[in-house]
Amino acid sequence: MSAQRAGTADASVGRAAPGVGTVAEPIGVRLRQHLRDPLNGNVYALMLNTAVSSLLGIAYWALAARLYSPAELGIGAAMVSTMSFLSNLSQLNLNGALARFLPAAAGQGSRLVGYAYGVSCLAALVLSGAFLLLAPLVADRLEFLHRTPLLAVTFALCVAGWSVFTLQDSVLTALRGVVWVPVENTAFGTIKIALLVLFAGAVPGLGIFVSWNLAVVATLIPVNVLVFRRLLPRLRARRTEATLPHRRVLARFVALDYVGYLFMQAGTNALPLIVTARLGAEANGIFYVAWLLGGSLELVAYHFGTSLTVEAAADESRLAAYARQMLRRGLLLFVPAVVLLCVSAPLLLTLFGSDYASTGSDTLRLFAVAVLPKLVLTVFVAVCRVQRRVGRIIAVHASTSTLVVSLALVAMAEIGVAGVGVAYLAGQVVVAGAVLPSMVRLLRGSS
Repeated sequence: MSAQRAGTADASVGRAAPGVGTVAEPIGVRLRQHLRDPLNGNVYALMLNTAVSSLLGIAYWALAARLYSPAELGIGAAMVSTMSFLSNLSQLNLNGALARFLPAAAGQGSRLVGYAYGVSCLAALVLSGAFLLLAPLVADRLEFLHRTPLLAVTFALCVAGWSVFTLQDSVLTALRGVVWVPVENTAFGTIKIALLVLFAGAVPGLGIFVSWNLAVVATLIPVNVLVFRRLLPRLRARRTEATLPHRRVLARFVALDYVGYLFMQAGTNALPLIVTARLGAEANGIFYVAWLLGGSLELVAYHFGTSLTVEAAADESRLAAYARQMLRRGLLLFVPAVVLLCVSAPLLLTLFGSDYASTGSDTLRLFAVAVLPKLVLTVFVAVCRVQRRVGRIIAVHASTSTLVVSLALVAMAEIGVAGVGVAYLAGQVVVAGAVLPSMVRLLRGSS
């Protein structure tokens, strides 16, 4: 269809102005059509979001490294990463379910989003409460999370708020409002930096955590007004009838997908917590910066998977073509980005201080290289989600995280924080190699 429209547009331009602009105008037409393709638009908007968020994140943590001591930064990073870890568990992997089913929800969209928010908040309060009770028994280095009852309650509420904040990006993407994602996260990053500076002298021990969560509150309200007042009504107008599966089928999909997600979290967002528990807050401060910078590329890979899920869910007949497109575009982007990040690692980490550059450069390089096999796994998981082959998703995440965590625990004792990077890269490479035959068959159009 798009090719036919392009041909029609080219012909009309040629008739209107023969011999004038016959090259430039068709290129402009093709570019506009390329950007109007939701698969392309989603990826570019989410890539812009990641680029802006990463730059603001680098500025944030660079300022934090200058304004706070390594121990204070380590505590702040541990609180933020623990909040993120518990929030990710609390989301029940509803990000994937929203991307898969919300585009076809029609009049049930508001209910689906409301249920997702409510269930996630309830899970966040329960899980964070349980964690705060059990954490001192597991590792005494985490005692700062329950200094006072007020801090403990605030921490639990922040986990719930971060859950909604994260879910709303998937809601915006599924509702074809992805252009608002970089706007939202730019506002979040800017407010967060301003508050970081403001609280550096007032509450140095909690300035990082407080600035992070006040920025979340400042962006939650306007974004969800947009979702419920504009984007969901537009979804109802676009579709007259919902095509959601039966409740039991949907619940089974979410439950099994969540099992796979739990395994994935153990091998990703749990890593700073493991480093803190085994090596201490100061070591985690150095690890967290390298992990954060290397993980910025991985966020782009996840966005590729989200866009593939949303668009292929609407037209499963194009699944193989979409997957090939995502892999090609991803490799074209990530290969030079990985090379650049590996070369510039010491210089980039110098922004945070000499200790970060000398200790964290190898860790950053390892996480950067790991994005290449991670792209293969992300596309494979997105395809399995569209096909509702949740067992394959569980197998991928379980095997990857088991390898990463077990190797990290061994390697940390020998080579410190760099051992976590070695373990992470090894886990991605091994599992990507295992799924490669299935991926090849998929790209050829067979299951």
